[in-house]
Amino acid sequence: MKRFTLLVLLTLLVPSSLAAKVTSASASVNPASFTGPCPKLFEFTGIIAVDSPGVVTYKWIRSDGASAPEQTLEFRQAGKQTVKNTWTLGDATKLPTYKGWEAVQILSPGKLVSNRAEFGLKCAQKTVTGRRPAVSLSPRTRPGTIVGRACIDPAAVEIRFEIVRRDTQFRGRVRITGVVKNVGNTPFSCNPGTSQASAHLYELPAGATSGGVLRAHTDFSALAVNSTVIVSYERDWDSSSPAEGEFAPSYKLMIVYDPDILLDSNTANDDCNVNNNSKPRSGTEINAMLR
Repeated sequence: MKRFTLLVLLTLLVPSSLAAKVTSASASVNPASFTGPCPKLFEFTGIIAVDSPGVVTYKWIRSDGASAPEQTLEFRQAGKQTVKNTWTLGDATKLPTYKGWEAVQILSPGKLVSNRAEFGLKCAQKTVTGRRPAVSLSPRTRPGTIVGRACIDPAAVEIRFEIVRRDTQFRGRVRITGVVKNVGNTPFSCNPGTSQASAHLYELPAGATSGGVLRAHTDFSALAVNSTVIVSYERDWDSSSPAEGEFAPSYKLMIVYDPDILLDSNTANDDCNVNNNSKPRSGTEINAMLR
C-alpha cells in the first residue's frame, strides 16, 4: 500500500511539460518562388504537434545563419499548433537572385528540426509597353516626390500607442494602431474587392527585427493623396511583468502588395517609393505610459 501511494504521489508531482513529446514539426513558405519587383516579403508557417500537454520551446532558423529569438508554446492537450514567421529580402542591385530556406527548430522537450521550407527569389524591374506618359506637375511637389512626375506613394507613417483601460498603476489594456498614408502627389487605386494592397501590423519578440506574429491587417483598394488607412490591435499589458516590462515586444507596420501588382497594366497602383513601406516601434514606450 505504501509503495502504491508513493507511486501515485510521484506521478502527480511530475510536471506535465516533462511528459510532453513533440511528435512532428513541419514548415512551409508562401510564395515558394517569386520573380518581380523587390524587396519581397516571404511568409513562413510552422506546424508543431505533441502527444500530450506540455510546453514546447522552439525558434526559427534560416539559410543565412540567422535565427529568431527562442519562443514558447503551451499545449493544454495533445494536438497541433501553428507558428508564423516572415523574411523580407531582395535588392535589384545588391541581391538580384537568392535561394534560401527557413525551418522550425525544437529546443525542448527533446531536439528536433523540421523540414526546410525552401524558396527562390529573382528581382526584376517592371517593363510595361504602352505606358501612359508621366503627368506634368508643378515644381512645388510634396517631400519625397520626383519633381515633374506623378508619384503614388503609400507609406507606413506612424504606430500609435493608446491606453484604452487602466486596471492598476501597471496594468491595463492598450491599443496599437498603424497608420498608412499616401504621401505622394497622385491617388492610389487598384481593383476593388481584391487583396492587392494591405496594411499589416506585426508583433515581434523583444530584440527581434524580423518575423513575429501578424496581429491585424486591413486591405485597401483606393487611397487618395493625404488619405490614410488604419490597422489596429488591442491587448492586455502589464508593465511590471517580465513578459512586457522587461522583455517588451515591438511592433512593425508594413505595406504588403500582391506579387503581380507592379506587373499588371494598371499604372494607378504602382508605388513609386518602397523604402517607406515599413515602420517599427518598441513596446517599451507602452511601459512608460503605464508607470
